[in-house]
Amino acid sequence: MDRIFRIALILTLFSNALYVQAQLPPRQPEQDCFGALSICQDVYFQPDSYRGAGRDSDEIDGNTSCMILGERNSVWYRFRIQTGGQLCFTISPVDSADDYDWALYDITNSSCAAIPNNPALEVACNWTFNTGCGGETGPNGRTDCPGQFEPCLTVNAGDSFVLNVSNFTSSNAGYTINFSQSTAVLFDDTPPNVTGTSSFCTGVRITFDENILCNTVDPTDFAFSGPDGPYTISQVISPNCDTAGNGFDNTFDLVVSPPIQQAGNYTISLVGFVGDFCNNGAAPYTSNIFMPLPPNAGINAQTDQCVIGNAFGFDYTGPSQARSFLWNFGDGSSSTLRQPLKNYSAAGVYTVEQIITDVNGCNDTATVDINVLDKPDITLITPNTACQGAPIDIVHQTTYPNSTAANLSWRMGDGVIQSNIDSFSYAYTRPGRYQIFMEAFNALGCRDTASRFIQVWPNAIVDFEVEEDVCNGDSAHFIYRGSMPQLPGFNDFIDTWWWDTGDGDSLGALTNPVHLYDSGGVYPVTLYIQTDKGCVDSLRKDQIIYQPDPPNLGDDPVCIGEQSLLTAVPDPGGISRWYYNATDEDPFQQSSSFFTPPVVFTQQYYVDQLSKEGCVSERILVEATHYPVGTGEIMPSDTVVEFPNTIVSFSLNGDIPGDLYNWDFGDGNTALTPSPAHEYKFPNKYIVSLNLQDIYGCPYEFQKLIEVKNLVVVHVPSAFSPNADGINDEWYIATRLLQRFRISVYNRFGNEIFATENPEFRWNGTSQDGKAVREGVYVYRVQAKDNLGNTIDKTGTVTLFK
Repeated sequence: MDRIFRIALILTLFSNALYVQAQLPPRQPEQDCFGALSICQDVYFQPDSYRGAGRDSDEIDGNTSCMILGERNSVWYRFRIQTGGQLCFTISPVDSADDYDWALYDITNSSCAAIPNNPALEVACNWTFNTGCGGETGPNGRTDCPGQFEPCLTVNAGDSFVLNVSNFTSSNAGYTINFSQSTAVLFDDTPPNVTGTSSFCTGVRITFDENILCNTVDPTDFAFSGPDGPYTISQVISPNCDTAGNGFDNTFDLVVSPPIQQAGNYTISLVGFVGDFCNNGAAPYTSNIFMPLPPNAGINAQTDQCVIGNAFGFDYTGPSQARSFLWNFGDGSSSTLRQPLKNYSAAGVYTVEQIITDVNGCNDTATVDINVLDKPDITLITPNTACQGAPIDIVHQTTYPNSTAANLSWRMGDGVIQSNIDSFSYAYTRPGRYQIFMEAFNALGCRDTASRFIQVWPNAIVDFEVEEDVCNGDSAHFIYRGSMPQLPGFNDFIDTWWWDTGDGDSLGALTNPVHLYDSGGVYPVTLYIQTDKGCVDSLRKDQIIYQPDPPNLGDDPVCIGEQSLLTAVPDPGGISRWYYNATDEDPFQQSSSFFTPPVVFTQQYYVDQLSKEGCVSERILVEATHYPVGTGEIMPSDTVVEFPNTIVSFSLNGDIPGDLYNWDFGDGNTALTPSPAHEYKFPNKYIVSLNLQDIYGCPYEFQKLIEVKNLVVVHVPSAFSPNADGINDEWYIATRLLQRFRISVYNRFGNEIFATENPEFRWNGTSQDGKAVREGVYVYRVQAKDNLGNTIDKTGTVTLFK
């Protein structure tokens, strides 16, 4: 049946079979060629069908195989011809309605991996719909059901085959494969043998006389010994074995651990079980083998370099005699030189791989990580144009990948170099075209640069004159003296200008303006000029409007009645002028001082200054005044005193602020204190004077009359009554200030009945003989001398009562 008809039937059957679920899960190892099941008997029964096409679903290419849809619910088988002859087999489904297809591949000199790409490996194939022959198919030479059967194949001993069986109908039921019709012997019972060993780069390569199942080979199946042992086999490697142990091969590489360190003779032994397709175990084996030193790659150490200007020099430093080199630099480039020189165009960490091949053809690999440091990333932001002398902002935005800022510098294009400053302001003093160049280094020493050009336009030359010796009330004249410099190739011109007069007014674009100021002073006059490029420059000069200050006055008060010296000191070179009234046209005197008449009342005058520039100041008032006049009176403690109490205290009563006091007590004695006390020695009338100077230095004089009287020094009572009643029982006299004293008492007969020289006496009315005298009138005589030497002789009577 041709393929077109088969495809039409497939579409119908396939739509009916989509719901069918196989009993075995998909992706079994034997569903891929490397995991093919071994045929070790003539009749092989598979009770369940497979689902899917394994992990590698593209092992059969429908463009070059009779199985145009490739694998479907398939399984692989493998076998090796032991004795040549005819190879025949029949596939018989359990369910006669099932449709099984198959393809047979000769991989004697090839591998499973080559099947999709080498159509010549397919030696027999059948992909035909079940046409009523009970679903049987195979290369068995039958002719009863054309299309489902193929001829038997002639095979030779040692040929290896793999068979793919696919269940097109996707049923659950299995099948039987029967090889009993073959004259060739498919399976063997002969143990495999080691045919030889040889050294390879990391161990020993062992070869068998037939294929060995990968899943029977383990590192523990081998023993290795020799100098510097012990050693183990750490790994068994075959390109036809996958990581799950699927596949088969007749040659295996045994990796020795640790790597041998010296060349010499070693021993390799097979000590475990390794089996062929039909689980025939290989016989034990021991062999001596010479092992050369394995290669040992090595790379010289590298220091970090910057991406700009980097040049890494690599060298081989290993001990092996290398025959060839391959360097992979980690950026897609490579070299075969022993000492390559490499420049990286981008920053990053690169893994450099060195692969050497020694004289034995063995390879070794060494790696080293090198660090290509990133440069700073500068963005320079400046204006394109600037005006001469005008500050511009020099700004940068610099990032430092994988590092920090370390240093930066600026070359401004005018000879100025700025170091280690960030963004800043800068002013060009001369016009022209300048290149701003910035250089930045990060902490790792990597560098970047950036530059920009800037056109600096010229300012106008600003100049003008101010008028000298302008008095207040006169207009000031300003005279423009500026100009506009020219750059080659440009036609710069003044666009506008204006004046600031310094007093709040402004003037427009006048060449020689005139301005009247309201008052004198120093006014900052500024001329602003703007060019056609927008550059503004200015010049300030001080316009002096002379309005001299009035003279510096001195008008200290004087004491009343004195002349006052008024002063009016002008500025250097000026003249002070005196007037009697504020409206006088002519001064009565021109000088810096003036003596007034005696000041009794406040006297008013006026003065102004004529400055050296000829300007007149304001006329101001100056007054001649006297100090306040006070009143006062001498206040004594007594105006009349008598001995012995002749001490008098003095003070001044009034509102005079006294400062200096000079008292004259009239008896030749004086005092300088504000409130003195004075004792008079002699009776008399005294004129007390006070000459006073107040705090202003003005004098005052005051007087007061004081009378000092003499004292009666003897006082004699006129009666007493010595009757012992406790009242006036004794007679005595009062005396003081006596130098000498005697008193005598006489009766009417002139007889002295009592006498004493004691001025403190007490007489109780008895005579000198102690008898009481009679009541009556008696005469007494006092004879004494006072302290001034005056004689006292006093007589009188005293009456004695009972």
